[in-house]
Amino acid sequence: MQCKWESNHEPSLKCLRRADSSGYCIFHKKDKSREENSLFTYLIMKESISDFRGFIFEDDFIIRDVIKYDYLKLNFDEAIFKKKAFFNKFEFKKSVTLNYTEFKGYINFESSTFMENLELTRTKFNKKYIANKVFEKVSFQGQAFIITSAKNLPRLEGIIFSPCTKFILRYVRYSKSNGLYGKINYRIARTQANIIGDNERIGYYYYNERNYASKIMKPSDYPRFSTYLNEKFFDLLSKYTIGYGEKPWRLIITTLIVISLFAFLYMFCGVKNSGSTFISISLNDINRYSIKELIKRYIDLWYFSTVTFTTLGYGDLTVSTGIGKVLVCLEAFIGITIGSTWASIVIKRMIR
Repeated sequence: MQCKWESNHEPSLKCLRRADSSGYCIFHKKDKSREENSLFTYLIMKESISDFRGFIFEDDFIIRDVIKYDYLKLNFDEAIFKKKAFFNKFEFKKSVTLNYTEFKGYINFESSTFMENLELTRTKFNKKYIANKVFEKVSFQGQAFIITSAKNLPRLEGIIFSPCTKFILRYVRYSKSNGLYGKINYRIARTQANIIGDNERIGYYYYNERNYASKIMKPSDYPRFSTYLNEKFFDLLSKYTIGYGEKPWRLIITTLIVISLFAFLYMFCGVKNSGSTFISISLNDINRYSIKELIKRYIDLWYFSTVTFTTLGYGDLTVSTGIGKVLVCLEAFIGITIGSTWASIVIKRMIR
């Protein structure tokens, strides 16, 4: 009888080994006995196995005690490590994949060397060890270290990257309580991207670094509560208006919102055109205006709001009321500020 194991992510991938009464081979079988676990390790070494896809490791796994043979690639995709997994103090001479792998217990890569690539896609780590520096003193000499959508990814401090190693960290999310680790890991990714000149990803890393830094801001980190409020206000303003400088399209949306809002306010305080005609609406007589007339007046005031925002001020439309003058000054100030911000963002992205 053939083993019933099939890959959850590669439908055509099946195990061709013989199964026992459980319907699975010894490598994919759950709840193995002590003798079966011993046989499990023995067969890995005897057959010089390098394809561990879907294997269930029920005892502590120490890679340097098991992998003592040559291999073309180590594939641990969809493997489950139920106890401790020690990948430390080992030289990985070829590429390693840990895609869809689940570490239910302790994991450690400390002081290992990766001569080629390491890939982790949707890898699950035990949340209990998220604060551990599991990659401390790890040396990456290969071309790429890629982490995608990993869950509970531990902190990556202490990694020694080659100047040529591309480190890709994407779609890794952290809760607010674990925001510190998100900040640290995305900062490491940004630093390495700067070293190798990976300009396409620097902005993504910087945004996530700042985003997680914002989540962990606390009043206790500042000498005065007013200082905290000031920092928090400008941090949120930067996040939602310009995406910390990495999402300029948000500034365009902010500009349109500001212009439209002030155009709406001008409808009530009134604007005078060159023919001394007052363009406004009266709330007391709102029912006498047709939809077409309201739209026409709003378009005229949207034009006035635009030239005020850009500080062009053609002079064909003016305000005469006190409230109107205050609104004009406020919109002009906002316009100058946003214009300067836009210029700085464009220059920053051009010279990166």
